[in-house]
Amino acid sequence: MDHNLYLKRLLQDLTARPVHDIAKPDKRASVAIVIRLRPQLGGSEQGGGEENIHRRSSRKDPYKYCHPGDVEDVFAEAWTKDAIAEILFIKRASRTGDRWAGDVALPGGGRDKDDAGDAAAATRECMEEVGLDLISGDVLLCGALPQRVIVTNWAQKPLMVLCPYVFLWTTKTIPPLRLQASEIAVAFWVPVPFLLDGKHRKYHPVDVSDRVAGRLQLLRPVFRLVLGPMHFSAIRLEPRVLQNSTCGDEGPFENLMLWGISYAVLADMLDLLPPFNFVEKFEYPFFHGWDYQTLVWVLSKNYRREREEEVARYKFSHVIGMTSKTRDIDTRPSVIDYMMKDYYQFVQRAVYKVVLARLSLVVIIGYITMRMWTLWAPL
Repeated sequence: MDHNLYLKRLLQDLTARPVHDIAKPDKRASVAIVIRLRPQLGGSEQGGGEENIHRRSSRKDPYKYCHPGDVEDVFAEAWTKDAIAEILFIKRASRTGDRWAGDVALPGGGRDKDDAGDAAAATRECMEEVGLDLISGDVLLCGALPQRVIVTNWAQKPLMVLCPYVFLWTTKTIPPLRLQASEIAVAFWVPVPFLLDGKHRKYHPVDVSDRVAGRLQLLRPVFRLVLGPMHFSAIRLEPRVLQNSTCGDEGPFENLMLWGISYAVLADMLDLLPPFNFVEKFEYPFFHGWDYQTLVWVLSKNYRREREEEVARYKFSHVIGMTSKTRDIDTRPSVIDYMMKDYYQFVQRAVYKVVLARLSLVVIIGYITMRMWTLWAPL
């Protein structure tokens, strides 16, 4: 299947589709989804790319979305015919007090007061973190994906608004990355077809006992022991080349898992590419144990069905007119965030019931064991 054809159509569609701007909370951050087209070895050598692209967009405003024709020009180049689309990822360095330290992520960070806007924050952060100039003439700002509110405390406390922007590198070669050693441990490119291949889907275990305990942090070890880690949908990344920062103590990089916020951001784009089932393969976070899984399934059954039916209305063919149906992409929410919006209330209810039941069972078993020991010990 020609993934690049669908990618081209998606990028062209993004150029004309604004996203809903979320005003609150005031704190904002942006990430850059940087896409390059890597020519395959032995592929077409016709056309260098740099001199043959006739860009229609004015570069006077580097934060204005490009014209759909600009994207068409890039994919019309002979060297892109067999090229593989890749997305740039980073692995954040380990830093005390950083909730996202050590995670696989997209380049980006918080918006500064001097930034001209959310897109400007994305380009500035990308330059600072990996040394790529996204406002150069070699890059197209294709558009934005749905904004989302980053939350904590069982999705009850909003932290910031996250704004993802999609950039397309238009030339065959790309400048060497210059990593900010204090923040970035490693950077690498991953092919889009790899991300879409279901065989790379895994579960990423995360200790969430601090969230479960809430204000009762003294009980955190109890929750960790009774529940174990929570498992999140993830993709195990296997990049061909890793570019390390100057930090000498950050390796090895064998367990690169895409999960959490970055997974949810990319889901909004990958779900619009063949086989159009990225979100359908998403699984809600879970703890092990038949008691927990049964209870949360019963509690959330109607909620999950309603959300999944609503999300099913926002399919790719309805957006780009590949069928007679049409639906504006600007009405499409951040899909996984939409599915997860109220899900944690069911998780929270199930967790406390299961913890109480499991501890009660331990107490009962302990009591029976002690009674039997007392009765039989004299014999």
